[in-house]
Amino acid sequence: MQNGQKQFLEKQYDAREWRSHSKHEKRAIKDFSFEQWQVPNWKLQRVRRDEGAKPTAIRSLWSYEESTAKLLSVDVFECPSVEAAHDQLLEALGNIESTALERRTGKDGPGDVAFGLNDTMILFVRVNVVVLIRNAGPNVVRVGDVAHNLDGFLLRHLEPKRTKEKK
Repeated sequence: MQNGQKQFLEKQYDAREWRSHSKHEKRAIKDFSFEQWQVPNWKLQRVRRDEGAKPTAIRSLWSYEESTAKLLSVDVFECPSVEAAHDQLLEALGNIESTALERRTGKDGPGDVAFGLNDTMILFVRVNVVVLIRNAGPNVVRVGDVAHNLDGFLLRHLEPKRTKEKK
């Protein structure tokens, strides 16, 4: 992303307020796997891990019960740090072609920082992981509960807190 575009996005999405902050800063999520995540009524259809991408991208498709009309695309980007995750969040915000995106705060927003489009798409960061959940089928479904479920899963899989080594 070019510096000018990054500065524009930082201003538009008030990044000074949330950039480089996480209440779990000294911890990280490593080796994320969709196969370990369970979400009621949703079934994993396919998953692809792209280790060559920077950051590592894990893309998945989920169906609601046996429906082929209710589908969700869930993408996870595993970044090396909180700062890198926030850069990836800005990159994703820059790729979304909507002026209706709103920051989610309080209980309706998963992660350390989150943005959404009504309840049809949500983009959030938890420590070093960026998550994008969006509709992928002809029937629109709400994504909020799925986002909160995945965020809870991420919280349970945080690495132990890193401490400074004594010399």
